[in-house]
Amino acid sequence: MTPILDASVFISAISPSERHHRQARLLFESHPDSAQFLVPELFRVEVVAGLARRGEPPELLDAVDAIVRGPRFYVCPLDEDLLAESVRVVRLARLRAYDAVYVALALAHREPLFTLDAEVVARCAHSLPELRVVGVS
Repeated sequence: MTPILDASVFISAISPSERHHRQARLLFESHPDSAQFLVPELFRVEVVAGLARRGEPPELLDAVDAIVRGPRFYVCPLDEDLLAESVRVVRLARLRAYDAVYVALALAHREPLFTLDAEVVARCAHSLPELRVVGVS
């Protein structure tokens, strides 16, 4: 299994001040350290931007940037097929653009999406029943 990791889960897992830190950490650590997560190309930008917007120091941003470019994350290019699937997801589930990319990646690769975003799960429940989600109860 190579689950798709939502950027918000990673940010929460590494940020003790986040509201869902404990839950995100458990979810992140439930996948073996030796196994990769599948992430879209925009994951790196989304993670670093999320931390930068909170005013995290440059040293932390550099460290996190190095981690997300490391072997734990397999980056899937944002190619025409993924974009087309993302547009389909947006039309069916009415998600935000970034959320749709993660859902589309999970659907395209038939892998579970690791997320704590209840809104994403709720919006996909009826329109995309084939989506497998781990993390939201």
